[in-house]
Amino acid sequence: MAPPAGNPMLPSVDWRTAASCSRAFSKGGPTMSREGALDVVADLHRHARNAIDLVTDYTGLVPASLAPVDVVDRVRWSQINIAGFRRLLTGLGAEAPGDAAPTAAAKITGVQAGAVLAFLSSRVLGQFETFSTDTGRLLFVAPNIVEVERRLRLPSREFRLWIAVHEAAHLTQFTAVPWMRAHFHGLIQTFFDAAEPERSSAASLALAVRRALASAREEEPAEGANHDVMTAVTSPEQRQAISQIQALMTLLEGHAESVMDGVGRTSINHVQLLRRRFDRRRANPTTLQRFLRQLLGLDAKMRQYAAGRRFVDHVVAGHGVTGFNRVWERPANLPTETEIDRPELWTARVLGARG
Repeated sequence: MAPPAGNPMLPSVDWRTAASCSRAFSKGGPTMSREGALDVVADLHRHARNAIDLVTDYTGLVPASLAPVDVVDRVRWSQINIAGFRRLLTGLGAEAPGDAAPTAAAKITGVQAGAVLAFLSSRVLGQFETFSTDTGRLLFVAPNIVEVERRLRLPSREFRLWIAVHEAAHLTQFTAVPWMRAHFHGLIQTFFDAAEPERSSAASLALAVRRALASAREEEPAEGANHDVMTAVTSPEQRQAISQIQALMTLLEGHAESVMDGVGRTSINHVQLLRRRFDRRRANPTTLQRFLRQLLGLDAKMRQYAAGRRFVDHVVAGHGVTGFNRVWERPANLPTETEIDRPELWTARVLGARG
């Protein structure tokens, strides 16, 4: 049963303002002809279909349904995510929009949301978006893919297929594992249910921003200080939910990373080149990017790729893909954050095996 509308713990967002700001703040993409752009769109659709088949063959997981594939620009990516967040929050009990004018607080939150999405829209290459539709949808942000392959001097066909495999792995996780979507949404519900209003104060937010700035400048933080906004403004119960969400997202990202290279070893000639140059891009953000990563908690996202990859590779090396796939049998088989760092604990608990 959905929670009652008007849950005060959920943010009030003027989504129209968010959409306007995301359009205004979005950067233009790389220059290309209309014919070139159409070729990129067709190419990504073709690679997406191929990637889904490759991921199915490699993982043994069969998607229960085929989610739509959309190749989008930066503004459209933001629009889809705004629709998704709006649908998510309404389902969690946020007050549905009415005829009344939005409050000042809702407009401010809308500006913030639009600015964040505009920044992310220039960084995201692909996404399996789970909130805006019942099936989810596979998104590829064409301008960003072209920009990265040009900047890093990557072979276009192979890079596009490699990225498509990563996103197809996420599609498979959410559509081949019948309980995954509901479990993920349930963790988000738990997070909002455990919110404490006093922790969302302006003072807490300002402190978090100062810490993010200090870390971005590579200043030495105070011992025990938290560097991201989410940690600074959440309750202990919310942090437990965050721990579960982080463990799940680390698993999903690590699995996608492992799959893209596992598939790449047999289907992509220059996968080692792609991995080397792409990891270098992740490891060398600008000062502004470091600040925004800290502010938005995206440094945790960067760590997820590496930690999750180590977990998946360890289990697959010892027990094969079939042994690893026990993780998808039920939510209780998901690793904890501790088990992500010590996969032998997971294999002992779930597989009854050492190492």
